[in-house]
Amino acid sequence: MKGFNFPGGYIPADHKAEFAKSSSKPVKSLFKPAYTNVRIKPAKNRPDKTPPNETSEASTKKPLRYLATRSLLLACGLATLGNLPVYSMINTSDSGKIINLTDPLLDGNSPAQVIKTLNLPAVAVESFSGYALDILPDVTQGSWSMHTIDADDTLASILSELELTKTSEKLLKDSAIKQTLNTLKTDGRVFTQVVDGNLQQLIYAKNKSETYIVSATDDGYLGKWESNALESRNAKISFKIKHSILRDGKDAGLSTSLIRQISQVFQKDVDVNKSAKVGDKVGVIFEDFRYQGESIYTDKVLAAEYTTSKTTYQRIRFTLGEGKTDYFRPDGDTELKRAAFDRKPLTAGRLSSGFGMRNHPVFFLRKNHAGTDFAAPRGTPIHATADGVVKEMGRLGGYGNLVELRHSDNITTRYGHMSAFNTEFKPGSQVKRGDVIGYVGSTGTSTGNHVHYEFRINGEPQNPMAIELPQVGIMSAEEMQTFKNRASAMVQELADLRKLASADQSGRNQNGG
Repeated sequence: MKGFNFPGGYIPADHKAEFAKSSSKPVKSLFKPAYTNVRIKPAKNRPDKTPPNETSEASTKKPLRYLATRSLLLACGLATLGNLPVYSMINTSDSGKIINLTDPLLDGNSPAQVIKTLNLPAVAVESFSGYALDILPDVTQGSWSMHTIDADDTLASILSELELTKTSEKLLKDSAIKQTLNTLKTDGRVFTQVVDGNLQQLIYAKNKSETYIVSATDDGYLGKWESNALESRNAKISFKIKHSILRDGKDAGLSTSLIRQISQVFQKDVDVNKSAKVGDKVGVIFEDFRYQGESIYTDKVLAAEYTTSKTTYQRIRFTLGEGKTDYFRPDGDTELKRAAFDRKPLTAGRLSSGFGMRNHPVFFLRKNHAGTDFAAPRGTPIHATADGVVKEMGRLGGYGNLVELRHSDNITTRYGHMSAFNTEFKPGSQVKRGDVIGYVGSTGTSTGNHVHYEFRINGEPQNPMAIELPQVGIMSAEEMQTFKNRASAMVQELADLRKLASADQSGRNQNGG
């Protein structure tokens, strides 16, 4: 039998063709099983010089060499496959034709060859991408306060009240902030956010739409104008008393300040702190300021309703033309009137001598005292007890320095023993209730600093502490109409709030709440 000489051994002739085939197609041969039954014979006419033990070693090494060769071929094949191009295809919408993206013969209209020119600006335009943005402080941190601007207020005085004097100095180092906040508009508002004793944000609300916002940054403070950044709205809350007005009010979302205001609103009607009973209902409409979608400050109660098992009390906030603010019953016409006179001409001091018969401290005789005496330190301001006109101003016997005012309905009032007059007034001058007309002294027949006050009707002295004082409307006709309109709107809102609370309570009951 003919054979084929192969390095390291001899393969019979009948395997020669198979070997040649596997050598010409190395990739395919990788997937064919290796021959394990090969018979190795010594070549014919070839002397066998290999010792028996060396023959067995050669037989053992041959499979290892065979595997190494096949492994090398396999590695080459995989490397070749890894460098082959990967063909991707797209399907055109018009004809459904499949196109290979790697095809070099694509025409210019092919979807794979469409080129569009971008309309880019000649100069780079700043955008959000690639630029650091200012991160606004979290409005829910720390505490907020609000200050309504008075005529004499400055930024320094406002921040001084908050113990932020150093902060005001730092703020005013910025020329733009200093120029903006150097003049504050009267009746505007300043909101401040303080976190850990440091000012985080300051909002100067010039009016309802214009706000100047100062925010803390790593480099100091940054200020800028914004429109409609601060929202003012009428918020509404209702709740039922289960424990106390303080606890239940807080659970409903009211601040301690608002709960305290509610107590003051109804002080003429009911003591809500001591007399509140389980089941009583409270409805309140209040001013709420919101910034960045969060409530930052709740200011004042605008209207409130307190309902017991028997009675419903309602109060509406209203500011009179003279600047005094109070809470009035929407249907209480009699409450819209008040005494035309104050009982005494001092805001401080004590009653030292009453009206009527007494032992005179100077003459030691029993005489009728035509007025009331109020002792106070020398120089204490004396106020007009009602609107009127100055009738007399000068020295008059035992009265010493005296001011006499003429009022409507033939009523006059006298103020004696003054140490000095208010030089702004003279006979014929108009005075308003509460105006300072002079100062406490001890002129005339007097044993100490006090004011002698008389109340006369048709010239006859009356006891100012006991007489039924005439009533006067506290509102002008125009103010009355304004109040009625406001009260009507607020009463409707309270009614809607009551219905909403009842519906909500019904829903909770149905759901087992």
